Amino acid sequence: MPLMENIHQYSNKPEWRKRMAVVRDGLSVAERAKRSVQICELLETVVFSEMRRKLARPLSLCAYAPFRSEASPVPLMETCWSMGDSIYAPRIRTAGEGMELRRVTGMSDWAPGRWGVPEPDPQRAELMEEANPIDVVLVPGMAYSLSGGKIARLGYGGGYYDRLYSERSRVTDKRTLWIGFAYALQVVAEPLPIEPHDLPLDGLATDEDLIWSDRGERSWNEPETG
Repeated sequence: MPLMENIHQYSNKPEWRKRMAVVRDGLSVAERAKRSVQICELLETVVFSEMRRKLARPLSLCAYAPFRSEASPVPLMETCWSMGDSIYAPRIRTAGEGMELRRVTGMSDWAPGRWGVPEPDPQRAELMEEANPIDVVLVPGMAYSLSGGKIARLGYGGGYYDRLYSERSRVTDKRTLWIGFAYALQVVAEPLPIEPHDLPLDGLATDEDLIWSDRGERSWNEPETG
């Protein structure tokens, strides 16, 4: 995968976010849609269809609706719905502390939430019980980097997915794959600034490749049970 070589190392996250927003926003609407479909097709072929075969059951997926220039997992969600999978979407809690997950059965279940970000409408989308297992969580972000068998993610600054990972780890011991979902041009060569509480990704899906971290590779190759 070609990595971006011409971005200077920034020591702080706000500068990285500003620079990467420009990079991502530079894609045309048509190019975003094309690349999003490529990411979705790769995940369905390599991960989702194989997991359904191994587990012999429909899957449980946590996914987001795209905002601004984010890569869109909607084509993958439509495939999952047609296969009988359950899809849950994150919604910022009323008190603003962390995210809850609600089941969505179609795109009409979303409504603009805080800052205009699409969220499941609480009037239409049922709240998921905390202990319910999730097979895969798709994680958006501004930038990603690869180093030493790990995948670093630069998020949006709220720490919502970091807290969701921490909460999910406490309430269930069922295996979940946390996979970044992004355009290949969001992968940078320089190490991103990371902190101990940042969530560890198992994989990263782009329009060019699916990359596993060392922990994701181990998890993917372990025998699975339904």
